[in-house]
Amino acid sequence: MRSALGLLITLALFLTSFVPARAAWLPNGVPIGNAVGDQRGPAMVSLGGGGFIVAWSDGRNVSSGVVYAQRIDLTGTSQWTANGVALSTEIFGYQSGAVIASDGVGGAIVAWSDYRNANFDIYAQRVNAAGVPQWTADGVALSTAAQYQATPTIVSDGAGGAIVVWEDNRSGNSDAPDIYAQRVNASGIPQWTADGVAVCAAAVYQYEPKAVSDGAGGAIITWQDWQNGSPDIFAQRVNAAGTPQWTADGVALCTAANEGNVQSSPVITSDAVGGAIVAWSDSRSGGYDLYAQRVNAAGIPQWTADGVAVCTHTSNQATSAIVSDGAQGAVVAWVDSRSGPAVYDIYAARVTAAGTVQWTPDGVALCTAAFDQIEPAVSTDGAGGAIVTWKDNRTGLGYDVYARRVDALGVPHWTPDGVAMCTVDREQAGPTIISDGVGGAFVAWNDFRSGTNYDVYAQRVLDGVIPTGVGDTPSASVVALASNYPNPFSAGTTIDLSLSSDAMVEIEVFEVTGRIVRTLELGRVSAGSKPMGFDGRDDRGRLLASGVYFYRVRANGTAVTRKMVITR
Repeated sequence: MRSALGLLITLALFLTSFVPARAAWLPNGVPIGNAVGDQRGPAMVSLGGGGFIVAWSDGRNVSSGVVYAQRIDLTGTSQWTANGVALSTEIFGYQSGAVIASDGVGGAIVAWSDYRNANFDIYAQRVNAAGVPQWTADGVALSTAAQYQATPTIVSDGAGGAIVVWEDNRSGNSDAPDIYAQRVNASGIPQWTADGVAVCAAAVYQYEPKAVSDGAGGAIITWQDWQNGSPDIFAQRVNAAGTPQWTADGVALCTAANEGNVQSSPVITSDAVGGAIVAWSDSRSGGYDLYAQRVNAAGIPQWTADGVAVCTHTSNQATSAIVSDGAQGAVVAWVDSRSGPAVYDIYAARVTAAGTVQWTPDGVALCTAAFDQIEPAVSTDGAGGAIVTWKDNRTGLGYDVYARRVDALGVPHWTPDGVAMCTVDREQAGPTIISDGVGGAFVAWNDFRSGTNYDVYAQRVLDGVIPTGVGDTPSASVVALASNYPNPFSAGTTIDLSLSSDAMVEIEVFEVTGRIVRTLELGRVSAGSKPMGFDGRDDRGRLLASGVYFYRVRANGTAVTRKMVITR
């Protein structure tokens, strides 16, 4: 047995942190909002390892909709009033398109498009960890400018408030919206220009805004833009004071020219160092392909002009979703028609910080089951890979919800073609997903199982298993890992390993490129919890350079991967 990692045996009960005190998860999901009328459009925010908060548009008291929210713990148990807490009950209008961000102290800030003034405006409400709305009854107005404001997106400002971005038609041309934004502080007070600051007010059209935090109290925003006469992809950074930081009306991420060329449906994730990575659907070659670009904190595109090709298979690629890989790159998932012109599957690829596309050329297949798989959503697995969920019609009888994990090396895990989140009769649609903080994920969706109206349901998946009973989670895997500590580290770090039974153990440390730099065969290790020290060296005893690494523990056919960061 080699001892370079310094195996130290102690007694701990790490494994019990994965065992819920009570288990409310059900095979086809737990109801979050199933009052009378429609509950639709769930938006979730993670509470780290403590569950999540979900908000939705709710029609229980009106024919249109108001906004409700609920907090769910790790066991699937609702923590607030049954069927949710009302964030707005303004019945003279319609509230829709709820988006949500953490307030940093166990609660959330929710924004939505609101028709109470006979034009769509933008409102927001904060709800604390106890489920009590904190601001003006029925929400704070962020913009009530002329004409309509719609399709909001939201990010935390890192100081208890949030930045909300939307399409804005105050210019008066119903076919030419602009992009505006507003910051609201923890007390519900808008911080920037009344009715929001202009992110882009160029001529013609700006659509589909998406945003991420810039890590400094501001936001980076991307959108589809027609200012050059055809649909391109632009981005802008707005600082904490509401001042645009880059070129007026945005930096062009892609203006690739071709007759009939369209760049559309941008999605965005942080690069973790003040910039962002944007992916989009692109028809520069005739059919729709998938491209991506990284833009740094100064607004300078970092990769190939007009983006790197993530997938250019002769089929069409569309409806992408994106998440950070934790190493300044990203994992992108999309809908792909390579199985046939009217058949849609789910594929994924990883793009490194340098713009190198990894894994199988043109993507790794996560689901190629019969009929259609559409509407992907993606979350991190906490170890450089991702968990993807989607709407699935493999039976040909109606849409269900499935999910699957792909690791940092592009290896799919769990049941081939995905684990069923819900296969109950009638349609499930619009799935959304967030990390559960311990390597799994929470998934929520619109559910028509009642046959009369849509409700909101949710499910948890961990190690490819739905934890429907006490003891389910530990039995899903022989090995469990907590994140190493400290992390980042310089001189050394500790890895907590827990085994549910005696096992042959091997540990590998590898770079973000997938190259293995350290291998340790520990032989047979007894069940229990063991903290192991790692000195940050490779197989030849040399200090590893500063950067992001992954460590993978194999035990009796099971493999678990986590991320660590070395800073010299």
